[in-house]
Amino acid sequence: MRVVVLEHIPEDDDLRRQWNALVDRTPRPQVFYTFEWAIAVQRAYGELLKPFIFLAYDERDSLCGVAGLALNAKNTSVSFFAATTGDYCDFLCSPDQRPAFVAQVLHELKRRGINKVVFTNLPADSGTLADIRRAAGHNGYLCFVRSAYVCAQVSFDRLERGKEGKVVAPGLKRIRRFVKAMGTEAPVRFDHSRSWDAVEPILPEFTRAHVARFLEIGRISNFVSADRRKFLAELARALSGPEWLLLSRMFAGDRAVAWHYGFQFRDTVFWYQPTFDSSVEKHWPGFCILTHVIQEALENPAMTTLDLGLGSEAYKAKFANASRETLYVTLHRSAFGHWAEALRYRAVAGVRAYPWTEKAAEWVRTQFRAIHGRLVRKGPRRMLGWAAARFLRTLGSRDEVVFYELSGSRHPTCSSELSLKPVDLDLLATAAMQYEHDEETLTYFVRSAKRVREKERAGFALFNRDGQPVHFLWTAPFAGFYLAELNDTVAAPSPDSVLVFDCWTPVSQRGRGYYAPALALVAATIREQSRQPWVFSAASNQSSVRGIEKGGFPRRFSVIRLKILWWRRTSRTGGDSAMESGKEVSSQTSAESRPKPAA
Repeated sequence: MRVVVLEHIPEDDDLRRQWNALVDRTPRPQVFYTFEWAIAVQRAYGELLKPFIFLAYDERDSLCGVAGLALNAKNTSVSFFAATTGDYCDFLCSPDQRPAFVAQVLHELKRRGINKVVFTNLPADSGTLADIRRAAGHNGYLCFVRSAYVCAQVSFDRLERGKEGKVVAPGLKRIRRFVKAMGTEAPVRFDHSRSWDAVEPILPEFTRAHVARFLEIGRISNFVSADRRKFLAELARALSGPEWLLLSRMFAGDRAVAWHYGFQFRDTVFWYQPTFDSSVEKHWPGFCILTHVIQEALENPAMTTLDLGLGSEAYKAKFANASRETLYVTLHRSAFGHWAEALRYRAVAGVRAYPWTEKAAEWVRTQFRAIHGRLVRKGPRRMLGWAAARFLRTLGSRDEVVFYELSGSRHPTCSSELSLKPVDLDLLATAAMQYEHDEETLTYFVRSAKRVREKERAGFALFNRDGQPVHFLWTAPFAGFYLAELNDTVAAPSPDSVLVFDCWTPVSQRGRGYYAPALALVAATIREQSRQPWVFSAASNQSSVRGIEKGGFPRRFSVIRLKILWWRRTSRTGGDSAMESGKEVSSQTSAESRPKPAA
């Protein structure tokens, strides 16, 4: 056996043919093992992943083994090349030659000084694990194996059959009920695309819907990454040629409401990336499209299995009648690294054994990430200053919040190149993909997505002349609005008062003067509804104060909150001339003490 190591996969037809022939000879062929999959990963992630591909040739110079690996940036560890994209990863080789191939691969890794090897999502039923254990010991690696995922599957042979002996898709009765209910609003139909020409124009709407759905449930989709979106496009382009791609859509009238990006390979349908429009969630569109994909597969006698892929989502249990486990295998040259890996896994397993410990651990992780991010942004010295200020605030603090009103005699103006648009989930999804590397802004979008369907609150985005959203802000009725800065509410000056809040400029757009025109435009929108716009700011935030005053908002009054340990006092200054500066009042100000609306 002759082994060749490649640091770049050539797009060669002969290599593709021999590579895929090896896939066909494996006991359970997977689309993730194919040459096309590896090429798509290289095209999309070539600058992030360093291919480290082992090819084995026999005495006839025919390809008899492939190990698709990738090097880390420091060339000290390797992992499967498709580890972050494929549901299953393995060595491609005939069972009789695999022990020798695995041994040569690990020997070469040792020779090159690779201290850590990670084999993610190795199928538990693969014979490769035994070969890895044996070769690891011979090459000075310590092996640790743990469970990674249990992939739910639908085995068509185990499904119930109808009176005529025909296999019945699980959930078929329920899908008929949901489709019928949805059909009262708009006729329902399904569509399947396989060619690149048909799939290419669909991908943007699919990825946008995926990002929007994740934002609504409080998460960030991996599709915000341009690299991930490029991978989906390159994969679709590569797999559409041999017709392994399957992009399904569910329509309500002319509007797509559910999508599934998956594959049909050999005898298996792969459920890979689904999503749906949350506005029709009550009709279970995701459930409907999955049932339809199963029903379509049952019409093809060559199909025997639907693989639901990684993840333990609850809906999969409604369909699954089989499963396949994957493993996470790590090899360490260092005994310390090996035992640290094992102890970390045992600790995590112990934490997850109880809901309260898992919740507490998640809180600790969240706090740690926040502190680490702040340390990176501010530096050690400023971080210490921030920590000291936080500690002093626990002892005592003075917080002042200033309220501004757009007077009826003041008419805000701003550049005609700027425009204001209402915020919806699609807009937030598009913006999230634009600001994929801005973690603070992504967190803001998650927060904003929770408000999208609230009737009393409305969000707006400021767009520049290039059509990019560059500033975001929200409005809500002043009455009953809770201010975190004061840990209280403030009585509304008048029943028609509207408060502008949670204004945000992405980090890359700051310093360009977008805050003031955004306030001016949203104030004009509020006044068109015969309501009075207000905005507030912490007095200590000088940049915010300057932007507000530049936008045409004169100062009306301030609310000051003093706190010393457990003692608190709230007072209001300015506004009505009858109100004396520093006079102690409740933050729920009485009608007599409210400032009069501007004329």
